Amino acid sequence: MVFSLSLYLIILKLNPNLSNLLIIFTLRSIIKAIEDKMGNEKFGKILKVNLKNKSFNERYINKNDVMTFLGGPGFAIDYLMKQKVFEYDPLSEKNPLVVMTGLLTSTSFPCSGFYSVSARSPLTTIYGEGLSGGFFGAELRKVLNGIIIENKADSPVYLKIEDDHYELKDASDLWGLTTDKTIQNLRSELGKNYKVTCIGTSGEINVPLASIINDHFRAVGRGGMGAVMGSKNLKAIAVKSSKKIDYFNEEKFNNISKSIFLSFKKSAMGDVLKNFGTNNIDYFERLADVPHKNWTLHKWKGVNEISGSVVLERLHVKSRPCYLCPFSCGREIEIKEGPYKISNAACSEYETTAAFGAMCLISNVEAIAYMNHLCNTMGVDTISAGCTIAFAMDCYEKSILTQDDIGFPLEWGDADAAIKLLNLMCKKEGIGKILSNGSRKASEIIGNGSEEFLAEIKGLEAPMHDPRAIFPLGLQYATSNRGACHLRGFANDLYSGFTGFNEALKISKEKPIKERTIDNPEFARDVAISQNLSEINNALGICRQSISSGSQIVENLLDLILDEIYYLIEIKLALSELMEIGERIFNLKRVFNNKCGITKKDDRIPPRLKFPLEKGRVKDKVLTIDLMLEEYYKFRGWDVNGIPTKNKLFELKIENY
Repeated sequence: MVFSLSLYLIILKLNPNLSNLLIIFTLRSIIKAIEDKMGNEKFGKILKVNLKNKSFNERYINKNDVMTFLGGPGFAIDYLMKQKVFEYDPLSEKNPLVVMTGLLTSTSFPCSGFYSVSARSPLTTIYGEGLSGGFFGAELRKVLNGIIIENKADSPVYLKIEDDHYELKDASDLWGLTTDKTIQNLRSELGKNYKVTCIGTSGEINVPLASIINDHFRAVGRGGMGAVMGSKNLKAIAVKSSKKIDYFNEEKFNNISKSIFLSFKKSAMGDVLKNFGTNNIDYFERLADVPHKNWTLHKWKGVNEISGSVVLERLHVKSRPCYLCPFSCGREIEIKEGPYKISNAACSEYETTAAFGAMCLISNVEAIAYMNHLCNTMGVDTISAGCTIAFAMDCYEKSILTQDDIGFPLEWGDADAAIKLLNLMCKKEGIGKILSNGSRKASEIIGNGSEEFLAEIKGLEAPMHDPRAIFPLGLQYATSNRGACHLRGFANDLYSGFTGFNEALKISKEKPIKERTIDNPEFARDVAISQNLSEINNALGICRQSISSGSQIVENLLDLILDEIYYLIEIKLALSELMEIGERIFNLKRVFNNKCGITKKDDRIPPRLKFPLEKGRVKDKVLTIDLMLEEYYKFRGWDVNGIPTKNKLFELKIENY
């Protein structure tokens, strides 16, 4: 009140002839501008934690923050750029760990339980990022939009958050525990209403493949974010909140959410995901989408022995859906007896099944489940782990690695040997000291032509969707900001008929294999736009399924999301404005990577992804992206070296970083 009266008197003194009505209008405009710049509870707040001096600082988010970066990884890359994190070693205490929820996280919107973790990656040494579902992100969002964790604690600690009370507590008794034991112990001590995210023993010893695990084995998997967390002596974050999300118009927001939820739940895709999760490996193989034997076989009979239907019949216990998820792809499994006995374990998703199964020719579904559980409890990324083991098997077959090097034979399909090797990698023991660095670094150490067996881009092992059957997916892998990634774009869904947003974004629809296995420059635009949409997906804090599958089920989904944003925070965006935010986030991540030394030379296809298959639907196809990449740079507004131009940065309002 005093502030408003002071402003009134100042305006009156400067402009004595103004009417009271005009003064009031001017006053309101000034106050609104100040509020938008300073931030307020309407948009949430971010907590900064200094582990060294155990201090806490809060900053309210303002309207400009939301209009510029929306939330989640958008806020993260803004901070990492401002702090010039690209100048610091990934395991230095100067590399902050940035935990962010999305704009829609913890709302009534379906599948909105996601949070992100960003830092400079110890695996790739460029921008690193992972997202996870479950319930931790939803609980955190009720009290904070995010946490910035700086410096390093003198000894192991965990961060306890209960509404507006923050505390760093001793974690000496948790250090050395697996992720499941850590979560169990903390919830036993603090109460079952606490949601926990933590690292396992691999994160504690800074394994570059280390993940962060929350709830029932939901993972921030890729890029080694668990190693960054471990390098800070931070074992876990536990959060509980009695607060609720504030809405501009809760009734209208909830009405839209309910309609979308019911549509998702009644859909055919909902039935598939609930029964089989994402493990439809037998179906994906018919699309020529599954890599076998480190990308060298077109087909493998063992696929039918490790499919989702086999898991459902032999291992399934119950569904384990994430926060407000109508699809329920997460499931609990158990193996009651034998060498692979496990209980209260998470079901292997498609990527894990293909990485340990098809890539290594392991057809024992129980062994794959055991390896998945080992990765989850120790805290290691299953994709990079499986692909690195496949790389090692390739080296062993070609006598580049020997039994003396490894300590035991490492034949294709030998599940027990793969488990031994995985244990060594998780513990940095024996040959695991080398392989725990990921395949690229391991190849640099091993040498002797082993680089020919690599399937990594910018240091991140390629995921389990074969770009030789979808050349635009190869372009997406090559240009993804965290390294080869199927989740930072929708190229593998666009041309296979698994998306419904194509018309709204004016991009291509489903194409037969013969039309999508050419280096066609027209695909460049599709890939770039889908990457921008993926940034929006993550900044909103919602599951990828709600955009890809969801846009098939609900025809006007993107329009409804724009309505939801308005009913949540009273900001009305057009679709073009929303997509520009996605473009801004993507480009700023690229600038970060440019600062790390990334240029056109790094936007390339690795040897194994160019390996021509002798049989099958993509027989003799050699993946090339040269024409697409040239057009991609032009469409992005980048120069010939893959660096965003000054004009593009100015256009996106990120020229000052």
